[in-house]
Amino acid sequence: MTIAQVAERSGSSEATVLYHFPSRDHLLVAALELDDSLVMTAHHLDEGEPVFDLDELHDTASSASRDDPMLRLLLAIKGLAISPEHPGRSYLERRTAAQIDIFTRMVANRQRDALAHPGLDARQIAIEMIAMWDGLTGLWFAGVEIDLGEMLVGTFRRLAGENVMQAQAIIRDSEFGL
Repeated sequence: MTIAQVAERSGSSEATVLYHFPSRDHLLVAALELDDSLVMTAHHLDEGEPVFDLDELHDTASSASRDDPMLRLLLAIKGLAISPEHPGRSYLERRTAAQIDIFTRMVANRQRDALAHPGLDARQIAIEMIAMWDGLTGLWFAGVEIDLGEMLVGTFRRLAGENVMQAQAIIRDSEFGL
């Protein structure tokens, strides 16, 4: 994609595009920001009580395509953002902070609903989940044959102590004959 192509498709001049986006990288970061905003709205993640639906996570990850242009763009920007002056650097800082906030609330909600161990630090689980997601996605994108959905859900369940919560529920229910 070139600035000229964007100008032509948008019906504007290259000068207008460059006025709003000083470089091609700035334009690509803006595309990622727009995509993030659309995802946040579609999944109601900007609301106070986001739900962490593991079935939805599984289905979304399992249906992902290595040819997805937004995924490819995100991975490319992550590589370029190692340079502090790259516009992707501040975008990734903001994006990661937002992800930590969202995942922390999701884990806290699961803790409240007795689906995650209450003694764990929700923010720490969120950070570990994001790191694990990025790592598994990187392996998957590099061609490692894994079921991305199964790996993400299974790892989250282990991080959040879900198996402990299930065992406690079984013991509690059997003690009271429920």
